[in-house]
Amino acid sequence: MEKTPDIEHLKGKNILITGGLGFVGANLTAKLLSHNIKPTILEFIPEDLEIDTRYLPFNLDKIDLINVNIVNQKKIIDTVKNVSPDYIVHLAALTELQKDFQTAFRSVEVNLKGTLNLLQGIKKFPVTSFVFMSTSDVYGGVNPPFHENQVIIPSSPYSVSKASAELYCLMFNRVFDLPITILRSFNLFGSYQKTNRVIPYIIMKLLKGENVELTKGEQKREFNHIKDLSDAILLSFTTPESQGKIINIGSGHSISIRKIAQKIAEQFDLKGNLKFGAIPYRANEIWDMYCDNTLAKTILGWEPKVNLKEGLTSTIKWYKDVFS
Repeated sequence: MEKTPDIEHLKGKNILITGGLGFVGANLTAKLLSHNIKPTILEFIPEDLEIDTRYLPFNLDKIDLINVNIVNQKKIIDTVKNVSPDYIVHLAALTELQKDFQTAFRSVEVNLKGTLNLLQGIKKFPVTSFVFMSTSDVYGGVNPPFHENQVIIPSSPYSVSKASAELYCLMFNRVFDLPITILRSFNLFGSYQKTNRVIPYIIMKLLKGENVELTKGEQKREFNHIKDLSDAILLSFTTPESQGKIINIGSGHSISIRKIAQKIAEQFDLKGNLKFGAIPYRANEIWDMYCDNTLAKTILGWEPKVNLKEGLTSTIKWYKDVFS
């Protein structure tokens, strides 16, 4: 049965979101703030980095912000102790998707060791629920629809580090009985997403009246709206049955890059600006990615609510409002 997150239940609770100024974290934080719930955000902000507030749906003075590097074990454990969170959403990650190995050591440092630091924290200072955000990239694009119990074949330093972190999460759940849920998110889109992803890349090019250089666009992907992922995270908080499990969060339907680009271009009346075949496919291109979301439906009571057309329309409107 489809459920709606019980957000009122979270009032008065301490919620810690790592990576809370990123795309997922910012949208989740905005949803909580809209219900008068003020989370604590843990984010590493180097001194020379200026935050682009256009990508934040809230003012920074509306949140409690802790500037700590996830790789610093002592500071992370101290943060868990001091915040004393009831709920943790672990989103902080190095998300570079290149398949070269220049990022391998950094991925291990941030994505694996950073997760271990948090796990050590909740082992010492227990929480009600810890949600680890993983990725569909761990599947390696083999044999869709992807099932949580199939053999995974991660093919980038990023996806290997995420798969390794998943195993540690499961081990800490099993050995120390910690309340950990793992969500494997599929491709996301929506307001406040930066332009290094395909949908905002296409939108921004068309918004400027420029040509959009693409491959032939035959490869297919799921595209899921950020609001639906936020719901899945909040449902995980209050669903003890999800603990110790890996759960796909996705629509279960894929669409070609060509078709998604055409749907976007229709809203600009600029189909002629789409230049399919202008760039080559990547080496070892993945041709289709979509999930089996049975567990999300049966365990969390989750189903996607924002359809593709509605989601694209609202997303395009946001980019027009902010960047026009």
